Amino acid sequence: MRLPALLLLGALTACGAPATTARTPDAPATASAPPAREVPKASATPPPSPASMEPTPGSACTPAPTRKLNVRLLRQAAFDYDPLNSPEELAAKTPLVVAGTVEDFLPGDIVEEGIPGDRTHYVLMPVRVTERFKGPAARLVHVKFFQGGIWKNQTPVNSVADFRRGVPRGTRVLLFVYPDTRQGTLIKDRAALPAGTPIYSAHPQGVLLGRGLTVIGGMEEINPASRWADPCGLDGIATRLHAAGHRGQ
Repeated sequence: MRLPALLLLGALTACGAPATTARTPDAPATASAPPAREVPKASATPPPSPASMEPTPGSACTPAPTRKLNVRLLRQAAFDYDPLNSPEELAAKTPLVVAGTVEDFLPGDIVEEGIPGDRTHYVLMPVRVTERFKGPAARLVHVKFFQGGIWKNQTPVNSVADFRRGVPRGTRVLLFVYPDTRQGTLIKDRAALPAGTPIYSAHPQGVLLGRGLTVIGGMEEINPASRWADPCGLDGIATRLHAAGHRGQ
C-alpha cells in the first residue's frame, strides 16, 4: 500500500524539504562575434603595470579642449621603425621636445624625390611653444608632414584647409622632433618663411595631441593601455618628463 509513502513525502515538502523541479537548460550563447577592435600599429608596446596607470603625483590633470580632431591626414606616410615603449624613452633619443598649441597649417615645399617629374608636396604645422622640455627652440616650431597624393594636374588631393579642419588652431600638442634634412630637388618653396627658419620632422611616435584627458597619437595609433597614455592626459606625460629630468633650458 503506497498511501503512507505519499503522505510522508507531502509532510517533508511542507516542512521545507527541497522538492525536485525541472530546470530549463541555459540558452546557448549567440553565434555572433563581438565587435572587432582596431589593433594599434605600435603593438610592440607592452601593457603597463597597474601602478603605472595611476594618476601621476603632482600633475594638474587639466583637460585639453574637447574639440573634434581628425588625424587621418597626419597618418598618410608609412614608417619602418622599432616602436619605443614610452614618451620618456623617446625623449632620451630626440634632440627637441616641446609642448604647445597648433597655430596653423601652411603649404610647404614641393620636392622632386627620386623619379624625375614625380613631385612630392608637404605641409607645415607651426606650433606655438609653451614649454621646452629638451633642446633650444624658438617661439614657433614648424613641423613637416606629407600632404598626400596629387591629381594629374599636379594639384594635391588634400588641401591645406583639410589639414586645418582636421587639427584646428589651438589644439594642444607635445612634439618629439629633429631637424629636417631635405632629400631630392626643391621645386618650389611655398611657405616662404624667413631665411634660416628651422624645419623639423617628427619621430613616428613623436606627435601627441590632447583632447580632454585623452592622448591621441598624431602619426601613429596609441595603445590606451600603454605608457603612451596617461590618466592626466598631456599634463600627466609632461609631469613624467619632468621626473625623468627633462626640464628644458
